[in-house]
Amino acid sequence: MLSKVYDFILDLLYPAWPSCPACGREFSSSEVGLCFECIEEIEFIGDDYCVKCGKLTKNKLCLDCREQERFFSKARAVGLYDAGLKEYIKQLKYDKRQQLATPLARLLIRYAEHYYQINELDLITYIPIHKQRLEERGFNQAYLLAQQLSQELRLPIKSLLARIVDTARQSDLARQERLQNLAGKFEVENQQLTKGQRVLLVDDIFTTGATVNEASRLLLEAGAEEVKVITLATGKDFVR
Repeated sequence: MLSKVYDFILDLLYPAWPSCPACGREFSSSEVGLCFECIEEIEFIGDDYCVKCGKLTKNKLCLDCREQERFFSKARAVGLYDAGLKEYIKQLKYDKRQQLATPLARLLIRYAEHYYQINELDLITYIPIHKQRLEERGFNQAYLLAQQLSQELRLPIKSLLARIVDTARQSDLARQERLQNLAGKFEVENQQLTKGQRVLLVDDIFTTGATVNEASRLLLEAGAEEVKVITLATGKDFVR
């Protein structure tokens, strides 16, 4: 009994440091909830990004934005899909380490607040996954991220889209295949919730932008006033 009391007092005086959800190391504190070593592995995007989609580039517009019609008004990403951020997204999605959703969402929140006027947004939605993949994985990582953005930014979260065909993973496809993989694969679930709304669309990865672009097109066709996009990771421009 005395031992338990002693341990309780020690915990009060000297609380254990949290363990980093990415690497498991104990660390004192950080604003986003990752240890500083793991944060340093992320190649954050600050300068040199496409003004339309946020992809890393030396040009005002990346090659994809020069060649394709974009239906979202703007997209921004936290960092490059490489090194640390690529590994953390992989751990979240495929290793099912859902505890990583919180620190990754905190990074999204910082970027959303920096690049967007939150009072000019009406609601948050997210890229859906097919029900079969949802059953296999047990969760939709985009929904987990969007849910925390909703709480922090005090914007309602609405399920506006459904994936009606289970497409091949975009990451498994070549660039041109990605651009052709999504036509007819989504539908808007509720036009009444969409009409007249300024939407923040959340996903984990922006590569060619085909996924969020198709989703944005459908939302606009259903009456959304505007769609802005926020993702964790993006790629590099083909032309630097």
